[in-house]
Amino acid sequence: MSNLPEWDLTDFYPNYKSKKVLDEINHLKTKITNFCKKYKSKLSELSHNELILSIKSYEKIEEVFLKLRSYAYLTYCTDQLNPEKKKFYQFIDEKLSELEKKIIFFSIEINKIDKKKYGFLLKSKFENWIKNLRKNKKFQKSETIEKLLLEKSITSSAAWIKFYDQTMTRLRFKYGNKDLTETEILNLFTSHKESIRKNAAESFGETLKKNIFNFSYITNILSKDLDIEKNLRGFEFSESSRHLSNQIDKEDIDSLVNTVRSNYSKISHRYYKYKANCFNKKKLNFWDKNAPYKNLQEEKITWDEAKEIVLAAYFDFDNRIGNVAKKFFDNKWIHASLGDGKTSGAFSHPTVPSSHPYILLNYQNKIRDVMTLAHELGHGVHQFLANKNGLFLSETPLTLAETASVFGEMLTFKFLLEKTKKKSQKLSLLRGKIEDMLNTVFRQIAFFVFERELHLKRSKGELSEDEICKIWIRTQNESLGDFINLSGNYKYFWAYIPHFIHSPFYVYAYAFGDCLVNSLYSRYEENFTNFNDQYLKLLKSGGSKNYKVLLRSFNLNPKNKDFWQMGLNLIKNFIDELEQLN
Repeated sequence: MSNLPEWDLTDFYPNYKSKKVLDEINHLKTKITNFCKKYKSKLSELSHNELILSIKSYEKIEEVFLKLRSYAYLTYCTDQLNPEKKKFYQFIDEKLSELEKKIIFFSIEINKIDKKKYGFLLKSKFENWIKNLRKNKKFQKSETIEKLLLEKSITSSAAWIKFYDQTMTRLRFKYGNKDLTETEILNLFTSHKESIRKNAAESFGETLKKNIFNFSYITNILSKDLDIEKNLRGFEFSESSRHLSNQIDKEDIDSLVNTVRSNYSKISHRYYKYKANCFNKKKLNFWDKNAPYKNLQEEKITWDEAKEIVLAAYFDFDNRIGNVAKKFFDNKWIHASLGDGKTSGAFSHPTVPSSHPYILLNYQNKIRDVMTLAHELGHGVHQFLANKNGLFLSETPLTLAETASVFGEMLTFKFLLEKTKKKSQKLSLLRGKIEDMLNTVFRQIAFFVFERELHLKRSKGELSEDEICKIWIRTQNESLGDFINLSGNYKYFWAYIPHFIHSPFYVYAYAFGDCLVNSLYSRYEENFTNFNDQYLKLLKSGGSKNYKVLLRSFNLNPKNKDFWQMGLNLIKNFIDELEQLN
């Protein structure tokens, strides 16, 4: 734990107090003023080539916005209790929102150009960006309304999200004579001692209960905010804007959700029955759900060992992938140490094409932390390779955003499984992988079903704390089955899931990505022709092509009814293997 890396953000600016930050903002103001003079209300008069130049200029401006926002967030997220960094983060947000209003006109005017010019743009490198922009056309409002929505977001949704983050960061959970952070208390949920897991779970639930008024109020406000925007823009469902930004049809998501729910009993319930039997219990308590198995002492894995394992798995697959992954370790692009005020969980932030991604972890020497490293490194490699497309075409839609991360996890898991000779270690690896896949697919779909019901009911009126808790328990029970006891204050556990607050309906992306990659990985194991080259091509494409087009290269089609089932069968096969080993 002593040599955990912390990232170096000087690739952006010397520090957050540097004059270069203000200089960048002032330079951005000048660029926006000149851009507005040159293009506002004039796009329809531009020649084809001038139109392309205007998009390139717009892209450069947007990259500066994202650069400043990325830097502010990365500075803040590892030290959220620092008042100066908190103030800096808010300052950047407000300054950029003020400037952003001035260039809202551009996307609105692009969507008003005639068919001839639109056809020309579809032949340019910006084809996919233009197509996705065009899909938003019917939901766009006037420039005045768009400006108002952007400006008000600072004191509406964005403000409530920050209040939620600050509340969670400040919470301390009593454990004995200690006050633990969220990351520290959640880590105890995987202790080998049931008494520790139980006490941690009870402390966690009790603290959430004491603060549930705030969490319920925030949830109601943000849900109403989403409903207002849905009605204003003319979306049919609260989730519609998420599907639009993800470049996916609701029918595909419905198919995924229905397929996963139809497999609850065959996979999720079956596994927890197996685990309850191993623990000699009729039912597992909810604090036992991710508990380590008895008589299997989990090996502590140092950071250096984790690095060696993941890089070996990546290089074993393809040297090109391994060389990109190695850059993250060599160049201080990873922040893995724990800290008071550091955001919990893990992510890979793509930042901007002119820079590189940064990875955040909270590394605690467990095999799951190794898998998290493999997962986030997959994101990082994907983002790094896609950056060559430029800002507008580098951002991978959520339909493919989890592809490289889940694939990287699978590579690392298979690498460890093949190297392991002991039956006990194979059992441990299989159990861990199955639980991770259940958490990625079944848990996230249950989250999505919870969100759907919550937002639908909230559109008809404010929900009480009890009403939200009942939706939560019902949707959790459905996915987990009769072998997990969701008792006591577990009913408040919905309150700590940040995705519900930060990005409603995001969660299905994990299940989508996992099932998609399971199907993709099956192709790899079948020695599909030129798999590695095709896979690299997929990662490099970023957001330049639709996911259905990219999957055709592997003879995969999400429209086929057995596509999702093929991915779920991989989990089922792991359970078969586990039971045979047992």
